[in-house]
Amino acid sequence: MIQSKIIIYFFCRKFFYLIGLLSLCFAMPLFGAGIALMEQSVKEMGQAFSGAPTNFDDASMVFFNPAAMSQSKTRLVSIAGYIVAPSVNFHNESSHFGPASRGIPLLGNNGGNSGNLAFIPNIYYVHPLTTRITLGFGFNTLFGMKNSYDSGWKGRYQALDSEIRNANFNPSLAFKVTENFSLGVGFNVQYMQAILTNAIDFGAICVRFRNPSECFSEGSLPQLNDGHVSLKGDSVGFGYNFGAFYTISPNTRVGVSYRSRISHDIHSKANFSVPDNALVFTRGGQFVDTHAQSSVTLPDNVLFGFSHRITPHWTLSADAMWTNWSLIRELKTDFASAQRDDALTLNWHNTWRLAVGVNYQPESNKWALRSGFAYDQSPVSGAHLRSPRIPDGDRYWFTLGLSYALFKNINIHAAYAHLFVNDLAINRQGTSGDFLNGQYSEQFNIGGLQLDWRF
Repeated sequence: MIQSKIIIYFFCRKFFYLIGLLSLCFAMPLFGAGIALMEQSVKEMGQAFSGAPTNFDDASMVFFNPAAMSQSKTRLVSIAGYIVAPSVNFHNESSHFGPASRGIPLLGNNGGNSGNLAFIPNIYYVHPLTTRITLGFGFNTLFGMKNSYDSGWKGRYQALDSEIRNANFNPSLAFKVTENFSLGVGFNVQYMQAILTNAIDFGAICVRFRNPSECFSEGSLPQLNDGHVSLKGDSVGFGYNFGAFYTISPNTRVGVSYRSRISHDIHSKANFSVPDNALVFTRGGQFVDTHAQSSVTLPDNVLFGFSHRITPHWTLSADAMWTNWSLIRELKTDFASAQRDDALTLNWHNTWRLAVGVNYQPESNKWALRSGFAYDQSPVSGAHLRSPRIPDGDRYWFTLGLSYALFKNINIHAAYAHLFVNDLAINRQGTSGDFLNGQYSEQFNIGGLQLDWRF
């Protein structure tokens, strides 16, 4: 059944927490558009990640642009952590079961705040090998989400719990071609684990495939005889990234980087809970515990960055990132049992993220202030394709950041970001004839701390 397929779909947003080493949880709906996470540097978050491909002040250059590692003269470690506090609430309008003209309202509440408090860490290390060759390593999270609705909410047949834990390991190498121009390349190993659940309306299945009078006599009525399905699986994928860094003048630098698409084959176990009066539907091999497989290709992206020191104290930065979300058109799930294989249509489109930022550093160089703004497009094409698992929409970032030099070789960074999201319409049809119709209201608060140590 597609309900289970919907599950695999999200689990298809496989992403990365390497070898279980840093097993984290993530809040929903990602903090970049789609299911991407931008939180890779607290320092850069302070200016909305603008100019990140030109940054070489902290070790996050391993992620944003490995070519910039060539600018580091010493070994450098950056350790960061982020707390994300999302507010994601559904407001029902006319959710119903059956045709709109003669349908009945969906039973249940609005699901509560489906966003979950989340912690996101990352760590980067840069090590110059020679005057021209620099080695780097990164452990981070590139995608993720976590949300939970009340078990009796109106959209329970489309989503209850959605959680992705993942890790990315990214060794990189930079080569200084000239004093002004460098190239870098990296390799990525990504691990992902996902758990996804939803309810199954066996009452609706009964009246569809049996004599309705029999269903009524057995108490198997639509919305009043729910079962449950959960899907848990994992996958490992491989990819690469590369970048270029160029210093136009002592005050101006540019950078560009590319991250490859990554294919994942997700192997999972589907577990069904079926009411006693619906066990008849398991006799043909459906709604029984089984294995499942799904394949998805995660998008590649290109990041362009620019940084210019206007005065000795003020620096302006900007960047633009293009993401190839159109790779995700539909997600298919193949079940090992007689469960009908199915496909979930998404029709995501490509997106741009645009950011600008400003940095102020006084003459003492002891501290610095920064701020930024970003517009982050969503890949969701419309209300009928918006899923309650990821009620994604365009985001507007406003950020503030502070850096302070504890010692000559140790800096700390703190940053805060608030993400504004316009109200999002949803009109999604489920597989049991349910229509989730309403609006989502969302906002996100993100705080981060980071330590840089040069040695």
